[in-house]
Amino acid sequence: MTNILFLGVVNATPNSFSDGHRNLNNDFQIGQLEKFQQAKYGLDIGAESTAAFNEAISFKQEWQRLNDYISQHLDRLKAFKTISIDTYKVETMEEFMHSYGHHFSEVIWNDVSGAIDKEGLALLKKYPKMRYILCHNLAPKRSLASSHMDYLNENLDFNSIREFFNLKIAFLNEHNFDMNRLILDPCFGFSKTLNQNLELLENIHKIQDIHENWLIGISKKSFLQHLVRLEGNEDEMTDIHTASEKFHWKYLKRLKTRLNGVKQLYFRVHEAGNITD
Repeated sequence: MTNILFLGVVNATPNSFSDGHRNLNNDFQIGQLEKFQQAKYGLDIGAESTAAFNEAISFKQEWQRLNDYISQHLDRLKAFKTISIDTYKVETMEEFMHSYGHHFSEVIWNDVSGAIDKEGLALLKKYPKMRYILCHNLAPKRSLASSHMDYLNENLDFNSIREFFNLKIAFLNEHNFDMNRLILDPCFGFSKTLNQNLELLENIHKIQDIHENWLIGISKKSFLQHLVRLEGNEDEMTDIHTASEKFHWKYLKRLKTRLNGVKQLYFRVHEAGNITD
């Protein structure tokens, strides 16, 4: 039976598109934490936006944002069993583990780079209890992770996604990495066209056998707005963002059913919701 888990997204970025740029307001931040705590979700904390229209920032900038956020809300954050840090920078994740990792029973490195390099592998070996999210990102190296839309494969299909993950898994196996720590993320919106995202959304169950742990993050993705325009009525079009979130929860219910062959299924979400029938 699949274990369904949720990670609630909180941003410590001044240029986050997903929450209307309210995320730096202290009352808004507290409201988010209370909402996700009440829902018994874990947290996914990010301090750099990797949306295609934003510029990459330095480690120093990212860590200052993340450190400020965590130090300000640490007492509330300690109430969460699972904390995921959304960063492709090894230095940022290492600094978090050194400064705050001991406060949490489960820490996940949500590495959107898709790169498994010697620096990343060294960090995984240093912290053997830290879990790792491997994302499908076609950027050729870690430092280019935020430029993912510059690296598209016009012939992307499920065979090439399968090959991508299998090569990375083989490398981890060669270095005796505990596969129970690994979570795969098809990374909707990264290195994918609109049509590729839609195809992946409809048929992701075809590659669920690659690994037993998966994360799906489609909340606030722009391709959902495309679905609203195709299927929505005129009233829904007046608030496209709200309507796309309704679609989001509808698709999570569908994915819950289709991905019933996996052991753990994480949904990364911006709001608390319900996927029970």
